[in-house]
Amino acid sequence: MATSATTSKQCFICKKEKSNLYSCEGCSEKFCSQDLPKHHQEHVLDLEKIVTDCDTFQQNISEQEKDPNHRSLIKQVNEWERNSIMEIKQTAENCRQRLIKPTDDNIAEIKKKLNQFISDLRKIRDDDDFNEIHLNKLRVLLEELKKEVEQPLNVSILEERTSFINKILISG
Repeated sequence: MATSATTSKQCFICKKEKSNLYSCEGCSEKFCSQDLPKHHQEHVLDLEKIVTDCDTFQQNISEQEKDPNHRSLIKQVNEWERNSIMEIKQTAENCRQRLIKPTDDNIAEIKKKLNQFISDLRKIRDDDDFNEIHLNKLRVLLEELKKEVEQPLNVSILEERTSFINKILISG
């Protein structure tokens, strides 16, 4: 690693003039006998950092081998999935919020009609004055009320064929 120098120069670390300097083949600098071990110790520390980085890398590879979810491309797909689901949930919540007031109003209106229907039904039963025509009308009215609850306000949900979520593809 080091060879003896024959000409007098300065030590790279302490900057003192020394008659015996040793040249480092790696960096081509010259060091005195006190500073050469310090320079070597810096190399030892750098080597240990490389060993630590290598161990960390090896552990990362093992984790990716055991669990595909640790792989960076799989992580990207997982992130896309989470973002897409959040976007769908937000869109659904916005739709729900837009439907609450109109459907609440519709239910209140149907309840009024139902209460009137119940009142008429009780009167007919109490008066005991009805026939098949009355019963058929009552059945039709009740079915109409049921339909109004099932399909309120002539509102329908439309699905656009355009995608609001970015589709991902794998290339390569």
